[in-house]
Amino acid sequence: MSVHATSSGLSAAQVPPSLMTPAPSLRAVWLASRALPGGTSEVSLADGTRLALDAVAPERAREYLTRASEDALVVAFLDEPADGQPSAPLRLLRDDPRFERTRIFLLGTSPRLLSAGGLGDLDVEAVIDAESLGAGGLARAVEQGLRAHRALGSNPLIPRFYLNATFNKVFDWFENTRWTWSDLGDFSKVDRSLLSDEEIELLKESAIIEFGTLPGAHNFLREWGDEYSFSSWALSWGAEESRHSLVQCRYLEALGISVPAKHAMYKREPYPMGKDRAGTLMMNIISEARAAEYYKTLASQTREPVLRDIWTILGRDEGRHARAFLVFCKELCELDRSHLNAALRMAYVWLADRSDGVKHPAGHFYPHSTSATGLRQVEKSHQGVTDRADARVFAMLRGLTGDAGLRTVKDLKRTLRELV
Repeated sequence: MSVHATSSGLSAAQVPPSLMTPAPSLRAVWLASRALPGGTSEVSLADGTRLALDAVAPERAREYLTRASEDALVVAFLDEPADGQPSAPLRLLRDDPRFERTRIFLLGTSPRLLSAGGLGDLDVEAVIDAESLGAGGLARAVEQGLRAHRALGSNPLIPRFYLNATFNKVFDWFENTRWTWSDLGDFSKVDRSLLSDEEIELLKESAIIEFGTLPGAHNFLREWGDEYSFSSWALSWGAEESRHSLVQCRYLEALGISVPAKHAMYKREPYPMGKDRAGTLMMNIISEARAAEYYKTLASQTREPVLRDIWTILGRDEGRHARAFLVFCKELCELDRSHLNAALRMAYVWLADRSDGVKHPAGHFYPHSTSATGLRQVEKSHQGVTDRADARVFAMLRGLTGDAGLRTVKDLKRTLRELV
């Protein structure tokens, strides 16, 4: 049953039950004074999706919307305001946060209505020429609205305006601290006699480990498929991380050593998606913090000047990445306590047990490609390197939780018990 405009308006008895409770079906509403094209009560789209189409007199908009389900109401068609001011139905829709995702089309002829400072600020999708709108045009508009409605999703971190996103807040800092190839020195001046065989092996494994950028970026975009802020930053992260493999492979090439492409392909397979985004971010905070300290330590030990510059720069990169991951993790944790719980649980998993050596995603997810033996070698050769890295992680955890006493794994376990 659909609701149609009548001279007496909309009565409670006419409201479909699906509008009073969360509805499994999707709906569009014709909240306009002019007649609904074709008088149809349903719209069928090319992909087989069917939407009920309710026709409601504008003066009954409040009653209709009071009973409507925000998840079901996808599209609303409203009269073009005669004086350029928002109509009552438009105000009702945009003043009610339940209908933030509902896409609104105005029936009129002037796109200027959507200019900034006017109705455009009320998130109107488009102005449609009502005089030439037939059943086919109506279906196309509904389809456009449905796609837009689905694209908006239900992520509470999506801001109203693009530049209010966290990506914009971290962009300048992140961009202004990026290194350039001119910072790396002259590869033709690499002095092989200053390198040990151990360092060359570590360099090869480091280059191979960094091939994990592609599946990492893939998974970020997949796991964050309902937003654009972190996803946009993840593209910048991926571009930077891909240079880590490239620069180390080019350095090896200067030594006459070629890295087989198979190692990049071994890591092309995406790793399993995480159960909670904050947990995924925490795993990356830890791996980046440890990588930063390892590169810093290796740079301080090598005698070869070009390699020292490379490892120093890559260490700074990893530290920047850890701090940026923390910003996005904190955003989630402040939204919902369950995210904080997930982040701390992940921290416990990666920090608590070193019985088999340091953990790193490269060795955990891609044992067929390379293990973390190189990282463990650094850990054994340079006492305290992982402790220093994890001390930085605990400093981040204190900032995340506001708990100044969170300094050890034992403290972390206590904090988790208190959260539960």
